[in-house]
Amino acid sequence: MTASGAPSLPPFAAGSGPASQTAPTPPPKAERRHLTIAFCDISGSTQLSADMEPEIYAELLHELRMMFERIVARHGGEIVRIDGDGAILLFGHVTAHEDAGRRATEAALDLHDAAATLDRHYGAPGQEIRLHTGIHSGVVLLQPGDVVRGKFEMLGDATNVASRLCELAASDEILVSDATLGADRHFFRTGERQEAEIRGTTRRLGVYAVTGRERTETRFAARAKRGLTPFAGRRVELARLRGALDAAADGAVRLSIVAGPAGIGKTRLVNEFLDDAAGQGATIYHGYCEAYLGARPFQPFAQLADAIGADLDAVYDVAPDAPTHTGARALLRRLSGRTSRVEGDTAPLQPEQISAALGDALHTARAPVILWIDDWQWADDASRAVLNGLLRAADQSLLLLLTTREFDAVQAELSAADILELQGLSAAETVAAIDGIRTSLPPFVVDRICEAAGGNPLFIEELCHDAALGADGQGLDGTGDRNGWLDTLIQSRFARLPDDQAALVKAAAILGTVFPDWLFTAVAGVEREDAHLKALMAQDFIYPGDVPGTLRFKHGLTRDAIYQTIGLSERRDLHGRTVSALHHAEGGADAHHEALAYHYAEGGNAHRAAHYAALAGDRALGSSALDRAQAQYRAALKALDSLARRSPDDAALARTRMQIVRKFGMACVVDPSRDQLPVLERAAADALAANDQKALAWAEYWLGFILYGLGEARASLDHFRTSMAAAEASGEQRMAAQIPANLGQAHATACDYGPALALLDGAIAAMEKAEAGHGNATLSHAYSLSCRGFVRADMGAFDAAFGDFDAAIAVMGPTEHEMTASVLTMRCAALLWQGEYAKALHYAEQGRRVAERVKARYLFAMARALGAFARWKISGDVAAVDTIRNATDWLEASASQQFISLNHGWLAEALVTLDRVAEARHHAARAALRARKGDRLGEAMAWRAMAWAAAKAGDGQKAARYLGHAERSAQIRQSPHEAAKNSAARAGIL
Repeated sequence: MTASGAPSLPPFAAGSGPASQTAPTPPPKAERRHLTIAFCDISGSTQLSADMEPEIYAELLHELRMMFERIVARHGGEIVRIDGDGAILLFGHVTAHEDAGRRATEAALDLHDAAATLDRHYGAPGQEIRLHTGIHSGVVLLQPGDVVRGKFEMLGDATNVASRLCELAASDEILVSDATLGADRHFFRTGERQEAEIRGTTRRLGVYAVTGRERTETRFAARAKRGLTPFAGRRVELARLRGALDAAADGAVRLSIVAGPAGIGKTRLVNEFLDDAAGQGATIYHGYCEAYLGARPFQPFAQLADAIGADLDAVYDVAPDAPTHTGARALLRRLSGRTSRVEGDTAPLQPEQISAALGDALHTARAPVILWIDDWQWADDASRAVLNGLLRAADQSLLLLLTTREFDAVQAELSAADILELQGLSAAETVAAIDGIRTSLPPFVVDRICEAAGGNPLFIEELCHDAALGADGQGLDGTGDRNGWLDTLIQSRFARLPDDQAALVKAAAILGTVFPDWLFTAVAGVEREDAHLKALMAQDFIYPGDVPGTLRFKHGLTRDAIYQTIGLSERRDLHGRTVSALHHAEGGADAHHEALAYHYAEGGNAHRAAHYAALAGDRALGSSALDRAQAQYRAALKALDSLARRSPDDAALARTRMQIVRKFGMACVVDPSRDQLPVLERAAADALAANDQKALAWAEYWLGFILYGLGEARASLDHFRTSMAAAEASGEQRMAAQIPANLGQAHATACDYGPALALLDGAIAAMEKAEAGHGNATLSHAYSLSCRGFVRADMGAFDAAFGDFDAAIAVMGPTEHEMTASVLTMRCAALLWQGEYAKALHYAEQGRRVAERVKARYLFAMARALGAFARWKISGDVAAVDTIRNATDWLEASASQQFISLNHGWLAEALVTLDRVAEARHHAARAALRARKGDRLGEAMAWRAMAWAAAKAGDGQKAARYLGHAERSAQIRQSPHEAAKNSAARAGIL
């Protein structure tokens, strides 16, 4: 061990610094890109070729190739290779289309339709010409191909996944990953979301079968179907738009522009404003610009002309003697496509004609008039000329409103505009938006969404969607399948940067989401005041950090997407520069353990990565930052595994690994989750194979502790007993003396109170005797006292129980520790049993605060549920019931189920009171299921709730039977407070 307590590693070999493990030089012109890949094959091609004459089959393949070339090019894609009966297609190259997934899907639909038309020429009875297609987006290494590999060679997981989806697709089926389409899925008709297994991996990927197109006109409409963030903030911007409308109402012509990056909430703001304006009597017309496949000239004004012309026609249908404006009506019909030409005029329409016709027609509309054009950044030059002309020609109450991603103030039509540049939502607004989309998210995932989204409503929506698909918000930290369509959106913006600015963004991506500006200067070579850096700030890439002296990416998603596109050689070079800067910084290596661990790992130096990750884990564990400690120990183990693959017989590496596993277990015990088990199960298997009894004792010990925390008390007992035997065999007497306390805690969780008290009494007495000799109290002592207090409270000995809780707090001293949250929540449960709801709420809030600080997810969720039940008992607040349900949903999904029968019992009782009997019955059944595993704490309460429901329904026989179940549960637990409540319920029901 080093002096600081981190596991010592074998001496470094010469040249083992950051530059020693250089990446192989990639072939020339290779680049990493976010791309969308489609594999498209003929269904049943083997049978088709067997049934056709070779010349006819060759003719069919030629027709298909011509069809592919025509359709794929129309949708902005490229054919990588056509190989016999199939093709590989690429979207998002050379131009980085932000809607590459949609383009690929549209192309696939057209290809499938076109292939089906070949039946009349090449089909036969029982024989159809059909395709099947798989589409996926992700990062690939793209490099020039050859006659064998096709136009490009694409290396990376995304290519394999697209190929696998094509294999899974049935005849005439298009399978597209959820990551590829995102909200754009709502441009299409799809089946239900499926989970596809990806061959060679343990991953399951969300996919949809696309069957056709939906009548969805804009991306905002597609997002609305997926679920929008609630409208929040924007009071200043709304006030400015209302001021512009007031000026227009007084007879002026005003131009307002709402500008900001994709997803920032421009359309939401305008819709909120227009709802208010419509209520005040304004006439509103809406058009939009569309980038997909290009748009015909005058696109937004053609849409406006259609609506304005229809209103104009309606006026004259009602009042045929009104002024006719015949020329304007006819021109608007032609512009909107309702007629092909103005009588006597076959010349193309000119912008000034359209401007004049619109100005003339708008005189009949009720003032003030609002013309809103969305996505103006895609407007064609002809439409820009129309806008200029309309601004000059209009002489009525008119507000022209544009939403755009970027603007050029030099343009004539923008020079006099009122420009509203939207910024991201504040932290408080972001949290409110998240709560409005998802009322139930895993603890602390909200914080991660806030960091990654940077206040962008689109990113918030998508991250909430992703988090809802995984119990722990997988994918928010770079694990799992990323949202490919957002990555392509980000890359489309990044690809437009000049090379010198792009290089700065890459350097920043190496450093992380938030980084010191001095470190950025050291790695990128530019000062904070550099003009290029300021330009990136103006373009929504890099911002000043919240902490003085730091910079940050506006959105964590942007950093992650760009980092993936940095080539391996360039990436390792930048990480090497960063390592050098950190070693020479103030405080040196000791001040930057976590950063050095990360940069050494990404730079390819596993040896030093393991060393610094272990040091960072120790530091995090010492400050009770349990989530960070777990992450760092996992990083250290990953680096050690990399070293072990090169030196499988290195005994020193094996010992170091076991030391880190032991500390990893310490970081997990108050925040258990099932994803921790494989680390410990592997450690146990390795120890058993090596006949290392000491290592086996520790691995089995932590396995027992994690399973205990997950509510698997009986399984944990088996592991604790195995650990004790191994500890005794290896001479680990101190550890063997500790395990009876753990066995007592596990028996307590299983409601086996007799053996629990016997074991806990003996363990506590032994700990007090040992501590009297050296004066150092242990956390195990505190937790054992708390567990005994919990058992005593359930058995009705409340005075003795609260004495144990007080003693536990005294043992831990004034410093708040993760164990503090555990003691507080147990005390809260005891107070609920006693009926002291106000006191219980106080301790629940204390426990929640401590659990949040140390990032203990299980304790945080339980503390919230405990406090909510106290609030329910005090005030009958229905929102408190929802809080219990949300916490319980997460606990169920994450498999952290210790004492969860309490939650189900609370919900059963509250829901019966609210006459939501079907829901109550579900939770009563869950409580009964947990009782079979020994967790009986909520069982009696749930049966009483069912008895009350049956009594309300007039079924006395059922009520009596349910009360009998409750009484048996109380008797098994030896719980007099439950028995008293059962007696009161029986008397009340009778």
